[in-house]
Amino acid sequence: MSQNNERKYPRKLSDRETEWLFYLLPEDRPLYAEYRAKINSMLVIDEGRFGEGNLVLGHEGDEPDLSYSSLPVFACGQIIYKECCLQVSIHELFDNKIEVSISNISGDKIPGTLTEASKWSYSYWKPGSASPFEGDRLREIDIKKTKGELVLALSPKNNSVWLYEAKSELNHIIPVTNFINELLRGNASIDKTKGINIAYVFENLKKFSDAEFVKALVQYNKQWKKVELVDSDAAIDAEKKGLFKKIFNK
Repeated sequence: MSQNNERKYPRKLSDRETEWLFYLLPEDRPLYAEYRAKINSMLVIDEGRFGEGNLVLGHEGDEPDLSYSSLPVFACGQIIYKECCLQVSIHELFDNKIEVSISNISGDKIPGTLTEASKWSYSYWKPGSASPFEGDRLREIDIKKTKGELVLALSPKNNSVWLYEAKSELNHIIPVTNFINELLRGNASIDKTKGINIAYVFENLKKFSDAEFVKALVQYNKQWKKVELVDSDAAIDAEKKGLFKKIFNK
């Protein structure tokens, strides 16, 4: 830790920082409320590996460990002001610490005076509701027989993917490149000689069946577990036999 950082940290989150982070954590949804309570009890112990705006939250006496990569994103969104646009993200809790980022994607410094114009976050979405993105036409896919229990959402407007889990009311953010890699793996109809074309996939969502998206999710979940799914290998075998959907009828 630099001498400068020794003078600056630990410190409390500012009122503005707290407001921006809490926007991503609706208090009427249990897991988001849990993170809200954790953050409320924490201090900013240092900057993260990306410098200003990238903060590590912990407790008095904690030291940030920058030897490992950033954890998966737990919640994210944007707050659009007339003066700038803020990208805000909260990473998953690890070792009783949370990495957060607040960055002005339209400039360097965040102005002192701000006039809010709009904002969005994945955290508030539920199946059947409007997309977080204006003018979007979401592709929604029920992963299980019970409608709305586990729903995969794909946004052609924002080229993003997330998974809604009803029992926790959590929207799991799926890294789009990893997911599209799984979707296109073994798909002979797509020319991959020029690399993975994410834009093409989102422009042509109708060309992919629900079963193809579910298979991609199962394969992704085997490597980066987000939710409890039925046995992955059994699901893939069933898909090959044309019985894929029956695996999820529970």
